[in-house]
Amino acid sequence: MTDRTDTELAGLVAGAPILVTGGTGLFGRALIARLVALGARVRAVSTKPPALALPAGVEHLAGSLADPRFAEHACRGMAGLFHCAGLRGSIAIQTRQACDLLAGNISVDFNTLEAARKACVARVVYVSTVTVHPPMAVFREDLAWSANPPPGVQFVAWSKRMAEKLIEAQEVQYGLVNTAIIRPVNTFGPYDDFDPATALVVAALIGRVLDGTGPLLVWGDGSAVRDFLYVEDAVEGLLLAYLRGLGQGPINLGTGHGVTIRELVETIIAVSGRPREIVWDTSRPVGEPSKVADITRARTLLGFAPQVPLAEGIARTMRWLREFRARI
Repeated sequence: MTDRTDTELAGLVAGAPILVTGGTGLFGRALIARLVALGARVRAVSTKPPALALPAGVEHLAGSLADPRFAEHACRGMAGLFHCAGLRGSIAIQTRQACDLLAGNISVDFNTLEAARKACVARVVYVSTVTVHPPMAVFREDLAWSANPPPGVQFVAWSKRMAEKLIEAQEVQYGLVNTAIIRPVNTFGPYDDFDPATALVVAALIGRVLDGTGPLLVWGDGSAVRDFLYVEDAVEGLLLAYLRGLGQGPINLGTGHGVTIRELVETIIAVSGRPREIVWDTSRPVGEPSKVADITRARTLLGFAPQVPLAEGIARTMRWLREFRARI
């Protein structure tokens, strides 16, 4: 992000009351740090108090946005909203918790977006996901509704599709053009979920490599291609969307480059400094063969340009995780 863009953002958010939902998670913590640095008055929402203290001056509300009264309370008096809260899930998790992911996300998203409308929040960034796209090697925003999402991730995908449709409905009925819809790829970094039972691929592999010994069992044959984005780059995209993306339609955030799961695993092992044998379990489902974001719209509309290479992002995440575990 250029100095000029930082100056524009500071002029927009300095002194402004801004709500960040999912404020103790992957997106929320990195976003709050940037907003505080830009001079915003931040209110953070999460279901539980943070494990590590938020920056000084940040207001924290603990509660469920599935409760419309809590969502209205959280949005009251806010000038801006970054809606990052939501339930994520791998293929295995979506099989076990299909209803939780579908109904839970719809409740949280609908309550929050409607509460923001009623509170006249001027600027909203909604964090969707590239998972809304049907199977295709390269995700283009205008093709998201051309077919159904992949069955393995359909419950999160449909919940996010419906929230995007609600934003469209708010524009149709109320004339609102105050929302940016951002579809990030698989994002990783500090404050991610590293629980092997619930974590997504990068965080799960980092945790297992740091914690385990002996052969590393990985689903598939390593040939699947994915687009991985470090959280600080994702947050720069969200801030650019707050500045320039309102009413522009959905915008993908990613690197625009594919990495095989084999390359990912080998990079994590190399960065960890702990050599491990890799065992590929080809009997397990691996999802679509290729999922890479077309980020042309992010580049042209927002001026988005990711900066952190995969290996550097992994190294930063590992350092943070070691330090975090030493403090708790």
